[in-house]
Amino acid sequence: MKQGTIELILFALIFFSLQFWWIRMTIQNGRTGEVDKWGQKATSKKLNELEKAKQNLEKLFRS
Repeated sequence: MKQGTIELILFALIFFSLQFWWIRMTIQNGRTGEVDKWGQKATSKKLNELEKAKQNLEKLFRS
């Protein structure tokens, strides 16, 4: 074997394992993240409730 072969193999194994881990985490985050299955940003009910409460308070303060 030539000099550096073991280091290159080790580097390649680490690189491919990190690529596999990154792709797996990207897929998992896509499933549980803020994006629905069509790629649209999903809004949560809590955010909508907060937005409604904010608008109600703004109306009260403007009066």
